[in-house]
Amino acid sequence: MPGDDWAARRPSWLKGAQRWFGRLIGLVAPLHARLALATNGWVSPNLGGRPGIILETIGRRSGTPRRVVLTYLPDGERIVVIASNYGREGHPAWYHNIEAEPRVAIIYKRFRRPYRARIAVGEERLRYLRATDDATYGVYAAYARKTSREIPVVILEPAAQ
Repeated sequence: MPGDDWAARRPSWLKGAQRWFGRLIGLVAPLHARLALATNGWVSPNLGGRPGIILETIGRRSGTPRRVVLTYLPDGERIVVIASNYGREGHPAWYHNIEAEPRVAIIYKRFRRPYRARIAVGEERLRYLRATDDATYGVYAAYARKTSREIPVVILEPAAQ
């Protein structure tokens, strides 16, 4: 199996759910993200029953703010996001931006709140991957099987205002 060994084969009944969810996300997510970004989060970034956020990072090369809509796993006041990039080989741009500058912001309904990002490692990473994967019908395990890279888990923790 390429990539991570945490992504053991899921039960066969999940295959249909993964295909359905993957097709739905592929069609709806880009349009929904544009709408959420255009309204500065007034139109909820939630998608398919999954909570969503607008993550604002600072471009590692340009130094300008960059925004992306992501689904997340809530963990108390912390927010957990997965840099899956839909199972593509490279990490998403927002992840590289976080590596360069961990100070980020979360935007929801026009409110902007500061957070600090850190990359989960070891058992913490695996725990969050499994929890997020369970909440998405095995989609992240399917992504992990498609790529040879280790899919990063990013923890966003509230920062002082």
